Amino acid sequence: MPPFFSAKFVALLQKMEPQELKSFDLYLQSPYHNTNKNLPRLLARLLPHYPDFSDPKLSKEKLFRQVLPEGKFSERRMNNLMSEGYLAAEQFLVFQRFAREEGLQQQLLAEEFQARSLDDWFFRHSDREISRLEAKAVKDWRDYLDLLRLQRRQYQHPSQRQHLETGHTTIAKMGEQIDLLFLLEKATIINEMIVRNRLYKGEHHDVPRELKKWQICSEGIQHPALDLYRMRFAYTEKDLLRQYQQLYAAFLERFDDLNAREQKIQILSLLNDAKRLVKSGSLDITESLPLYQLGLITGSVLNQGRLSANTYLSIVTASNTKGSFDFTTDFVDSYTKCLSEEDREDCAIWARAHSAYYQNDPKVCIEVLLGYDFQVPNFQLISRVLMTQAYFDLYLKDTRYQLYLLNFLDSFEKWLSREKFWSKPNHIGFLRFVQKCRVLARYHGEVDSKPEKLAKMFSNEKNIQALLWLKQKRDEVRHLKKKRLSRS
Repeated sequence: MPPFFSAKFVALLQKMEPQELKSFDLYLQSPYHNTNKNLPRLLARLLPHYPDFSDPKLSKEKLFRQVLPEGKFSERRMNNLMSEGYLAAEQFLVFQRFAREEGLQQQLLAEEFQARSLDDWFFRHSDREISRLEAKAVKDWRDYLDLLRLQRRQYQHPSQRQHLETGHTTIAKMGEQIDLLFLLEKATIINEMIVRNRLYKGEHHDVPRELKKWQICSEGIQHPALDLYRMRFAYTEKDLLRQYQQLYAAFLERFDDLNAREQKIQILSLLNDAKRLVKSGSLDITESLPLYQLGLITGSVLNQGRLSANTYLSIVTASNTKGSFDFTTDFVDSYTKCLSEEDREDCAIWARAHSAYYQNDPKVCIEVLLGYDFQVPNFQLISRVLMTQAYFDLYLKDTRYQLYLLNFLDSFEKWLSREKFWSKPNHIGFLRFVQKCRVLARYHGEVDSKPEKLAKMFSNEKNIQALLWLKQKRDEVRHLKKKRLSRS
């Protein structure tokens, strides 16, 4: 990319959609918004290079000649024109965003009526806007804030009209709006504190103190989202599965009464709960698939159109484990492009191998994994887990694969001890997976072995990778052993 193509103006153009660029062109051609007639010409000469702006033949001087054919080349003048273009693009983005913000427009119009002493107009307009906001079946935090501002502006109007109202209904409504706004926003913060306390050792938020204040303030106030937060804040570690299931059912029941932001918060929080339960072996990962699907439909699991690699892996795992291979195929085709460029190919190859494994084709799974060199450390790790599972299944069908499996487990364990990418708990979880696989493999190959040896194999395990899969293989090994012994 030529150096001037890395200018802020070009960087901003790269982030615009094609339709936005058409609107920006019209914006620049409007004398109300722009008085520099050279800017539309500059944009017209840059657009053919959108979105990459990587033509090595286009120099700053050549662009200058195209925009100002009769002018003498001046690098300073060209830089100034690019700077003006950037400032115009900034103003366009503000203008475009303002055009979408109906609430803000109505707020400012009310302020203008009041500032110009058009009191009747002000009250008619603000009453109409208050009625519109109050009539909304589902409100977001902006609606509560807009209601508070309009009601406050009416109450504090110099005419004293609101002060003379019997019962002070306006001030009571102001109190309701600010209570809801505070409680909903505070709940999201407390929820985040709980998560961060659990995930980060260096953070110690005083959740009980914050929660006590919130509970006092929320007493007697009813709202669908507040009801869900009350259930979440009542969680106890002892009975997490039952509480999760109750909250999940309550969320689905109240789903249509929540705004998009609250839907997203509740979906992500429930998914975090599900991950903990799956890791502990309390919940089958397939039970989280409907929640992930809802997250895809609502866009809750996407961050500005981007999908994290961990979410991608969880969805593929849940879908394949459930046997929903058509959904997996559609998901991979539709959402692989939403991954970061760094993760995209690793994710796609891993998904192909994972699908082959769960379609009972471990040989194809191994071929796919061996035929690709994973770049991201996390994929180097989980691809080894998948390879272990594929070799294990082949060994259960054909004992000649015993040596392949045991050798791979040895190399996996050495690799784990050599690599330093992961935290100690994460390292232990995968190491325990390798060790338990080795125990199961040797038990399966032993002639004289006792079934009780496996009975309490996972009774005290709290940190181990693929716990449910290991339990399934333990049961499968015990069944095969019993079947062999009955024949002998």
